[in-house]
Parts: sequence; structure tokens; C-alpha cells
Amino acid sequence: MPISFELEGEKQLVRRFRGIELKGKDWKPTFKKIGKELTQVFSGPVFETRGGEIGEPWRPRKKPSPWPLLQKSGRMKKGFKYDAKKDGVEIYNIAKYFIYHQSGKPRMSKLPRRVMMKIDNKRKVNIMKTFQKDLIKILRPTRI
Repeated sequence: MPISFELEGEKQLVRRFRGIELKGKDWKPTFKKIGKELTQVFSGPVFETRGGEIGEPWRPRKKPSPWPLLQKSGRMKKGFKYDAKKDGVEIYNIAKYFIYHQSGKPRMSKLPRRVMMKIDNKRKVNIMKTFQKDLIKILRPTRI
């Protein structure tokens, strides 16, 4: 089974390990590592840099407010979760209004797009390295 990655709502990121077929391999531990790392990035550095960490800086507010962008209640920043399975990981945000900022659909209102979940090149490399490390553990015979 080839391994592929997909991020819904963005350009699809697709990477495959060609020629490697490990039928029945449970990749859940690997996907847990990836889910944990990505949720930490999305809830930490992305908010600290106002989107600059993933290369999509958020437009500043038109009117000043006493709290940082998208952090009045803290629900969106704390709302990143992941669900790892043996063949993939789903990363999502439990804040109901998250989708309105993340979405790339045309705007009917003045609500600006502020991307929080994006797989940039740095993350692509980290994901591939995580798989590479775990794959090496599988393919390398254990020494006694």
C-alpha cells in the first residue's frame, strides 16, 4: 500500500514511497508523531508569528484590540486535535468558526482569510524524515 498525504482545503500534498509495499503495517505510531508535531506547530509558532511560520502572514486588524489576533477566548489556538489511525492522521480544529478563517473560498463578508493549517516545505521534510526513521527501523535487522 503506497503512503500518501492530503491536506483538505489547500493544494493537496502528495508524497509516495514508490516501490515499498508493507502490507498490513500499522503506521499509527508514526502518524501519532506527525499529528502531535503538526498540532503543536499550528497552535504555537503559527499564532506567535501570525501565520509567518507557514509563509502566509495574517493581515493585521483594521481596529486595534487588547488581545492578539484570533486569541480572544483561546478556543481556536487550543482547539487543534489529531486522530491517528494505522493508515493516516486527521488534523482538525474543534472551534466551530475555524473553517471560516482557514477556507480559501470567495468571501461574502469582510472576514479575512487567516491560514493556520498549511503544510509548508519545512513540515514536508519533517514528515518525510519521520517516515524515513520508522522505515529504517523496520528494514534494518535488529542486532543481537
